[in-house]
Amino acid sequence: MDTLTRATPHTDAADLVAELAGVEDRALTLRWPDGATHRFDAVWLRDNARGDAHRHGGNDQRLFDVADLPADITIAAAEIAADGNLRLTVEPEGLDLVFSPGWLRVNAYDGRSGVGGNEDGEGGAPATWDARLADRLVRHDYAAVTRDPAALYDWLDAIRADGFALMHNVPAEPGMVCRLASLFGFVRETNYGRLFDVRSEARPNNMAFTAAGLGVHTDNPYRDPVPGLQLLHCLAAEEDGGASIVVDGFEAARRLAESAPEDFALLARWRVPFRYRTGTTDLRARRRLIEVDEAGRPIAVAYNNRSIAPLDLPAEVMPAYYRAYRRFSEVLRDPSLAVRFKMGPGDLFVVDNRRVLHGRDGFAGGTRHLQGCYADMDSLLSQLRVMERERGGEGERA
Repeated sequence: MDTLTRATPHTDAADLVAELAGVEDRALTLRWPDGATHRFDAVWLRDNARGDAHRHGGNDQRLFDVADLPADITIAAAEIAADGNLRLTVEPEGLDLVFSPGWLRVNAYDGRSGVGGNEDGEGGAPATWDARLADRLVRHDYAAVTRDPAALYDWLDAIRADGFALMHNVPAEPGMVCRLASLFGFVRETNYGRLFDVRSEARPNNMAFTAAGLGVHTDNPYRDPVPGLQLLHCLAAEEDGGASIVVDGFEAARRLAESAPEDFALLARWRVPFRYRTGTTDLRARRRLIEVDEAGRPIAVAYNNRSIAPLDLPAEVMPAYYRAYRRFSEVLRDPSLAVRFKMGPGDLFVVDNRRVLHGRDGFAGGTRHLQGCYADMDSLLSQLRVMERERGGEGERA
């Protein structure tokens, strides 16, 4: 199967040059070789002062509080120096500041309207996918991922880009799922333990532990915070049926916004209750089924029909909300969105639990045994950023 090539948001900024296009009392403008211009406010430049006097050398954290800054900061002088850096003096402190053009270009905010990147600061809105993703799925190889940093990067980058990735040839041994999570971060322990077994049980405390089919859903919306990632590893599979299903929640939300914008708006506005309760556990949380950024783009989806609690919205909202809820469910069940695949021993998949919904067809007879664990997305993104930094050549966001 052909390997899918992804564009990663690098900025080759080490040798970037800039031209000072304008200086005002409280802002300056830089022009870049590609013709783009960006405005930088004096207060922003002062707040982001570089160097050991302003930042900790080991972790780049600020050594001052914003309340320590003067209330009215102006630019007294500015130039592009012979070394290519922007040098300026700000008043009333008479403080000299130095910035590399590469750092400024990567961190430029003018024109972003607060939504130039994802909430984690990487790239723009991710490209969504539908059932056609099955035609270009890559099954990452366990041996390569665990031995070759380039293969590890490709696996993690696939999770970042698509919210979903498959791996094969993982040893079909208990506990391997946690070892895979440790390649990029830490296992998120829950009331299910560090890992959990997914197989039919006589007295299940979750519908996942039965042979019944499971509609697509995100896990643990009743937990705060929601686990960012779920990993599932197949140890045995001799059942009739039981195909796994994944759906891109962002694509489903996009379709809903396009076909029924009023329904999309309702789901993005109102938080609803989720609950999970057993004899020893009672977990509750409220969240929106579709969470959006400042531009109205989806940044998280929470959908689990099994664990949504009785809705407690205002009476005048309830009928319309149920209409929107039902319509979103219909979109999520559209076959044109679903990627189906059969898990065999040694197969493992990872989903971004705030974006990609997963489920399965029912199965009859035979054996089906998966082990799963949760992890958090921040560790995975951190690992990717460190690997990208080690590759060199790209500018770095603050």
